[in-house]
Amino acid sequence: MDIAKQIIDQRINKILADNQEIFTDNDNERNRSKAFLLLGVAAYLDIDLMEAVQFLTDGGNDGGFDAAYIVEAQDSQLNVVLFQLKYSRKLDKDSNFPANAVEKAVNTIKCVFDPSTHIELNVQSRKKVEEIRSFILDGAIPYVTFVMLNNGLAWNQEGRNHINNAFAGQSQVRFEHFSHIDIMRYINREQVINTQISLSGKAIQENFNYKRVILGRVSVMEVYKLMEEFGDSLLEKNIRRYLGKNVVNDGITETLLDTDKRQNFFFFNNGATMICKKFSFNALQEQNWMVKTDDLQIINGGQTCKTIHQTVKENPNLDFSQTYLLVRLYEVEDTENPGIIQDIIYATNSQNPVDFRDLKSNDECQRILEIGAHDLGYVYKRKRDNTLNINAIPSTVAAEAVFAVWRECPHLANYRRNEFFDKYYSLIFDNLNAAQMVVAVLIFRYCDNNRKKESELDGIKEHRLYSQYFLSYMIGKQILKKSGITLQKITHINFNEIKNYFEQNKELMYSKAEQAMVNILKDYFNNENLSEIDGRTMAAAFRRFDIMERYLKNEMWWEENME
Repeated sequence: MDIAKQIIDQRINKILADNQEIFTDNDNERNRSKAFLLLGVAAYLDIDLMEAVQFLTDGGNDGGFDAAYIVEAQDSQLNVVLFQLKYSRKLDKDSNFPANAVEKAVNTIKCVFDPSTHIELNVQSRKKVEEIRSFILDGAIPYVTFVMLNNGLAWNQEGRNHINNAFAGQSQVRFEHFSHIDIMRYINREQVINTQISLSGKAIQENFNYKRVILGRVSVMEVYKLMEEFGDSLLEKNIRRYLGKNVVNDGITETLLDTDKRQNFFFFNNGATMICKKFSFNALQEQNWMVKTDDLQIINGGQTCKTIHQTVKENPNLDFSQTYLLVRLYEVEDTENPGIIQDIIYATNSQNPVDFRDLKSNDECQRILEIGAHDLGYVYKRKRDNTLNINAIPSTVAAEAVFAVWRECPHLANYRRNEFFDKYYSLIFDNLNAAQMVVAVLIFRYCDNNRKKESELDGIKEHRLYSQYFLSYMIGKQILKKSGITLQKITHINFNEIKNYFEQNKELMYSKAEQAMVNILKDYFNNENLSEIDGRTMAAAFRRFDIMERYLKNEMWWEENME
């Protein structure tokens, strides 16, 4: 039996046993499939398992996808990652991802990303589809990665034909197979990679400031081999999350596939920056060094390397033997110069949009939040890991909640996750204490859980799917108003008092906020019948600042409607 499958199966057993609140289906096999889906989504997106829960959409009428991740990017680009799951309990057999499931995924893309088509969906899937379509109608260009997730083999030629027939030459769509092997790499992400890199031609090796560096070039086939063997484990310290296709990745792929441009790829690309604790090579050899490395990591150029790997893998008949990439290899020992690796990472990535969570995880304010949360009886996870604990608070979830509840930005909190620890870091975390953070998370989680419950009430049922960030803000403001304090006055001293007030009054505050939102939307759309407002328009309204400025931050409106 496949060892990796056994380990994943054991992990699923533990997740189910420790988190019965999440897996509530009476069918144990469905719960097992959901746990595997959760693992796969977390591994592919490189996020916490607890964070991944919110992206699941599995169930009847799911529209052909079991999870969806949506993030707004630059230049009117929308990155969407959809997942379809096929989990087999037969651990002693390997089967291909079904060709008919691939065909279904192809049809899903055609339906979801065409706002004119109708598709029957469950509540969670409908929310995701309407959000996507609202972006499209606002002029965003979607780049779609469809992840086929299973504990077996990739699709066969029939499945490949379905993809090629529908999307050959279409740069906006990409299919990727992700299996239990890839999840294992995620679980074992702390592994030390000791390997060797084959340089092509002459290279330069220099020593300065008690550090060593090699500048050289490698064949893209060498990059492919490294990524094929080690996958995302090579990117452990790389702070850029890879979300499939975007404008930059498209340019890399286009160059690699163009016969004339391919030979000049070295000049068109910024290359990759790698670090290791030690490297060695035969200095008596004039060129074509075989460099042995200890603890190798790619800290810049991860997207380039991932795109090279995918392009080579999808085009086995093309000749990449004369296509090269610039490589900078630094020998750096963090114990000799504490912080040097993080400084290099920041410097080499600061000019690009990145996810800085890992980089910021050692900031003093993050450590203080961790200590403060512990003293209040909570676990604050300032770094990613692959454990699932319903009571833990990942820093991403904390940022999302604080951004919406206390920083008056519910319209940004949903789709700007990649900027929480970069552009909005100071706004979110400056002068934030653990008590304020925990209260924000409790409010946000309560509102998000209610979002998943269907309402039969006119008006409320039209906005509940999209309004949880705004309702979270409204509850937070109600607490401050009723308590007669400012945010700065929430500390460990009165934390239990504030928490108890929330727990005792959350249903009333939530109901009041929901009904107030109905009145806001009727005025906002100048329409007493919100059922006439389609989901795409409703979703778009909650991405804009109008509702905040015209109503919720307007003290006169607040006094008349919420006091």
